[in-house]
Amino acid sequence: MNSLPEHLHRAAKARTTDADTRARTALAQIVKTGQAVSFTAVAREAKVSTDFLYRHPQLRSMIERYRSKHGQVPGVRQPDTEAPSSTSAAVRALSARLSQQQEAHREEITRLRKALEAAHGENLELRRRLAQYEPD
Repeated sequence: MNSLPEHLHRAAKARTTDADTRARTALAQIVKTGQAVSFTAVAREAKVSTDFLYRHPQLRSMIERYRSKHGQVPGVRQPDTEAPSSTSAAVRALSARLSQQQEAHREEITRLRKALEAAHGENLELRRRLAQYEPD
């Protein structure tokens, strides 16, 4: 018994079929252009997750077969040009950028606090001068 209503089941099946088609087309395009075949490259080109490719036995075996034809050993991570845009690299880049922005904000806050202290000091000095000139 299926727990999903029929229309949701059909929609999910259609999405899976569409993703499968995109993955096969992407793999064919990568092979045709002579690029290095990898799960990451196929996933990026097809706009699917690598998990999707690993979970579908036919796609997985096709990618592994093409990858081994090009001299790449399955299970051994090959250095590829996609590494800078992988998820972990993107997270590292965003973390570094966030750290830089936080440091810049800390420096700006320190500068603004010093300026505020100076303004308070000037304000106090002006109030004291004004008090000397006003008759009681």
